Amino acid sequence: MVGGSLSELASYSDLFKRMAEAVFLLDRNSFRVVECNESALRLLAASETEVLGTELPGLMKADQYLKGLLRGQFNNVEFVYHNLHGDELIFEISATPLKILDYIEVIQFIARDVSAVKRAERELKEANEALMRLSTTDEMTGLRNYRYFKEVLQTVHHRAMNDQEQYGVVFIDVDHFKKFNDRNGHPAGDEVLRRVAALLKSAARTQDLPARYGGEEFVMVCRHSTLAETHQVAEGIRSLIESTEFPFGEHQPLGRVTVSIGVSGYPAVQGSYEAVLESADQALYQSKEQGRNRVTSDSIQSSLNQKKAS
Repeated sequence: MVGGSLSELASYSDLFKRMAEAVFLLDRNSFRVVECNESALRLLAASETEVLGTELPGLMKADQYLKGLLRGQFNNVEFVYHNLHGDELIFEISATPLKILDYIEVIQFIARDVSAVKRAERELKEANEALMRLSTTDEMTGLRNYRYFKEVLQTVHHRAMNDQEQYGVVFIDVDHFKKFNDRNGHPAGDEVLRRVAALLKSAARTQDLPARYGGEEFVMVCRHSTLAETHQVAEGIRSLIESTEFPFGEHQPLGRVTVSIGVSGYPAVQGSYEAVLESADQALYQSKEQGRNRVTSDSIQSSLNQKKAS
């Protein structure tokens, strides 16, 4: 509030003119501009004649929004404004009632340009997100890497134990991949891995997370899934890969590119998440021992756990 003396009014007037922020004094009923400083004119890219006596909400191209705000008192509300050049500017705006000489009451409207700060914050956020993607993504296949997968699996396992939920783990190995690389070269082998990764993405449900384990091996966690449901997902993956034509696939020992898969899950396997993953790895080994291009659930380990529990 500006006091009743002319000297106080003169001090406020001097400060008003020198402020870096855009400041408008508005009629409290019509929201028309009674007075404004040079910063305000630069903001609107308009002359004093064009601004004075005109409703501020209309000038700032936010008629209903600003009128709604100006009916109350507010502080540091973020407001996006597009100037005459189409540039997007971000302001923190505030409005407070102000008495001048004890008999004139106006609304003091201040707009502080925070565009540069907000842009810097947005760029920093985008950079952090890009860094996070790089640190959690396998560069070759675009799948999540094993480090990220392990963190998710640990979280899923913890929730499953606390909430009595079920989940499954799928362990996948490209059959005879070394022979493919030796015959066709590493670039062709890399393309196989990328195609397998793409097929895993297409086969994954919303609750599934596929990842690259390393080399020619992939893993997937299937949240909220029984062992039987996880086995069904794994069989779908195996069938999809078997039916997909890969360059040079006809020269593979099985006549095409195939995968061997092991399946395990909780609570079929008790203990830690590492135990569930190890169980799926053991089931994968059984698939390879039994001729490859098949899905095996680690029923042996499950049976042992059930016997221990009983």
